[in-house]
Amino acid sequence: MGAAMQGGIGGHAGLFSNSNDVAKIMQMYLLNGKYGSKTFFSKSTIDYFNTCYYCEDGNRRGLGFDKPQIDDSSPTCGCVPMSSFGHSGFTGTYVWGDPENQIIYVFLSNRTFPSMNNNKLSDNNIRTEIQRIIYDSLK
Repeated sequence: MGAAMQGGIGGHAGLFSNSNDVAKIMQMYLLNGKYGSKTFFSKSTIDYFNTCYYCEDGNRRGLGFDKPQIDDSSPTCGCVPMSSFGHSGFTGTYVWGDPENQIIYVFLSNRTFPSMNNNKLSDNNIRTEIQRIIYDSLK
């Protein structure tokens, strides 16, 4: 809606793709900016985006990605390493990459259907509980 109010273009407009393409982008991040035979970003750029510069101040966000929990407020299951990174979107999209365990988790949804007041994904921790199941399966 925000992008629509800006004439269809907005930097916050979200993710418009399918799970396969999103997984490929995340794989490129896990491979330090490389995918196939091409380099799209340097390792230093990925490191720059994936650093939590203000964790000691209670801000878990990196420059390009969200980071795991540093307190009880978390975008994750609480079971991912600090090196992991991702994004949870307003519409219910959730993507998380874990370079230590080589895991990519992509969850695409439209939580705004049938209305923006639909908060079942967050209220029931659906995305993070699925993430917990993934990590529990590694044990």
